Amino acid sequence: MVRNISYLLFMYAASLVITGLFLLFHFPLPWILGPLIAVFILNWLIKEPLTQNKMILNISFLLTGAQIGATFTSNTLSKVIPYFIPFLIITLLLIYLCMKSGELLAKYANMEPSTGVLGSIPGGLSVMVAMSESMNANTGLVAIFHTIRLMAVLFLVPLMASFMFAQTDAQQMQTDTAIALNGWTVLLNLLLFGIAYLLRYKIPAPYVLIPMLAIASLKLLSIPVSDVPVSLYHVAQLSIGIHLGLSITISDIKKAGNFSWIFFLFTCIIIMISTVLGYIFAIMSDLSFATAMLSLAPGGLVEMAITAGEVGADPSIVGSLQLVRLLFIILVLPFIFKKMTSSFSKP
Repeated sequence: MVRNISYLLFMYAASLVITGLFLLFHFPLPWILGPLIAVFILNWLIKEPLTQNKMILNISFLLTGAQIGATFTSNTLSKVIPYFIPFLIITLLLIYLCMKSGELLAKYANMEPSTGVLGSIPGGLSVMVAMSESMNANTGLVAIFHTIRLMAVLFLVPLMASFMFAQTDAQQMQTDTAIALNGWTVLLNLLLFGIAYLLRYKIPAPYVLIPMLAIASLKLLSIPVSDVPVSLYHVAQLSIGIHLGLSITISDIKKAGNFSWIFFLFTCIIIMISTVLGYIFAIMSDLSFATAMLSLAPGGLVEMAITAGEVGADPSIVGSLQLVRLLFIILVLPFIFKKMTSSFSKP
C-alpha cells in the first residue's frame, strides 16, 4: 500500500516536471501529453508495475466531462442540429475509409480481415477489444493497433491544430462568464458521480458522458452551474495523461513488429483524410475550420474537446459531434460487424 502511494506520488511529480517543460516551450496539450510522456518513460525504466488510482481517475473524468458540459450555450444546439445530417454522412464516409484501410492492412500483413478492420475503427479501445472477442479476431493485435492510433492522434492532431490555428493565452475551456465554485455545484457533481458509478456497466465512459450531458442540459436551460476551477481542471488533465501513459507500453508495440509502422502510416493517412473532410464540413457549415476538423479527428471525445479549448475552437460543439460518432460506433456498428462476420470468415 505504502509502495503504491509512493509510486503514485512519483508519477505525479515526474509528470509535473515534464508538463512544466511543455509549458515553457509552448508545446500543445501540455497537461495531457506531459504526463503521458513522463509515465511512458517511467513505465519503461521501472520494473515494478505502475498503476493509476481508479478513484482519482474517475473523479478526473467527471471534472473533465463537467467542464466540457459547462462550455455549452444556447447557440450550441442551433449550430449542431442544422448540420447533423452532413456530419453523420461525412462520419460514415470516414468510418468506411477506416474499415477499408483495415482490410488493406489485413491483406498486406496476412492477418484476419476482422482484426484489421476492428483495429482501424476510431472507437474506444475497450469497446473494440470486446467486439474482437465476439468476432474471433486477434484481440491482442486489435489492442496494440488502437494503442498506436492513440499515440498518433494524441501527438499529431494537437500539434497540427496548434500550428494551423492561433492559440489563445486564456484558458479556452473556461467560459467567458465563469461562475465561481459553489456548494450547489459540488453537491450536483457528487450526485452525478454516484449516478455514473451505478451505471458504469450500462453505458460507455459514464464518468465523462453523464456530467457532460447533465451540466450541458442545465446550461441550456439557463440554470447556473459553476465552472471547474482551473487548478482542479489541470489536475484532472494530469491524471488522465498519466492513465494514457500507462496504457501505452513499448512491449505492446514490439509485439506488433513491422505491423506497427504500417498501422502508424495508415493512421497518419486517416488523420490527413479527416482534416480534408473537416475543411469540407467547415465550408458546408458556419463552423470554424478548427472546430470542424477536431469534430472529425479520429481521437477521443475528451482529448479533442481539450484540444479545442486550447486552439480557440468550440469545445461544446467538438464534444457534441464526437459524442455522436462515439454513440454510432457503439450502438450501430456492432450490428454491421455481425453481418460482416460471415464474409470475414470466408477464405
